[in-house]
Formats: sequence, structure tokens, C-alpha cells
Amino acid sequence: MKAGVQFKETQKFTQWWLWLIILAPIILFAFIIISSILYVSGGYTPGDSGNASVSWISGRVSIIQFICFLIYVGTILFLALSKLKVVVSNNEIKIGHLLFFNKVIDLSEIVEQEIVNYDFVGYGIRKTKKYGTVYNVKGKEGVAMTLTNGEKYLIGSQKSEQFLKSLSKNN
Repeated sequence: MKAGVQFKETQKFTQWWLWLIILAPIILFAFIIISSILYVSGGYTPGDSGNASVSWISGRVSIIQFICFLIYVGTILFLALSKLKVVVSNNEIKIGHLLFFNKVIDLSEIVEQEIVNYDFVGYGIRKTKKYGTVYNVKGKEGVAMTLTNGEKYLIGSQKSEQFLKSLSKNN
């Protein structure tokens, strides 16, 4: 770790069931495309020019199906590239979530922190009454903290003990 870094953790979406749900439509779509290709190639005859044409796809795959395919591929890429990154340095916590969100919490503003085991609160960034803003990618354990201004945060972690110790060293 770099000098001044007390704790560092990066989590990704690795739940098998989540990937199964996301990949199932892609697999189904690929099966439909392959079966269409096999069907067409079995009875295909080239046109007068002798050039093979791909005009068969317009009759087999609608624009809506193609758009759905692109959305699914985009979702897969988004989840594959997304991650929750938490870095505790000597004076702050940096939280990077997904591809575009960053939050910095000054350690001097934390008045209370504890490890919590929580029920499923969803993935991503959530607002809850009990925990405030939740940053979660996987699991049911994290570090809950309350700031001097009353704001609450819960950061999901697979290394909650180490995370809490790094906060305690600096407070």
C-alpha cells in the first residue's frame, strides 16, 4: 500500500446468480440467432449476381431484438467494469462506486463507527432510514458510521474488521 494508506479494498459484482440472470437472455438470443442462421443456410440460394447476401437478417431479427441485445451487452460491460473501491488514508475515506461516483469523508467528522450485519439492502448506492446512504456491491456485512452533522453511511465490506481497525487508528 502507498504511504498514508491504512486500508484499501476493491469489490466487484461476482455473484453467480446475478450473472446468470443477466447472461440468460444473451444466451437465449444467441441461440435464436444461431438457429436462424442454420435454418436460412439450409435453404439458402444465392441471388442472380452470385454474391452471398445477409438480407436474411432483416426478416429474422427485428430492430427491437437488436436494441435489446445492445442493452444487455451494455449492462454486462457496465457490471463487469463497475466496482466499489474504498481507501482509508490518514485523514479521509475515499469511496469510488461504479464508474463515475466518488465520495470523500473526512475521518475527523466520524463520531461513531461499528461493524454491522444487515439484511439485503440492494446493490449500488441506496438511501435507507436505518443506515443512511449505503454503498454495497456484495455481502451482508459492512461498517456503519455516523458523522458530526448526523449523516449516516454504511459501506459494504468483505474485510470489515480491517476496515474498522483502520478507522479506529485514525480517530
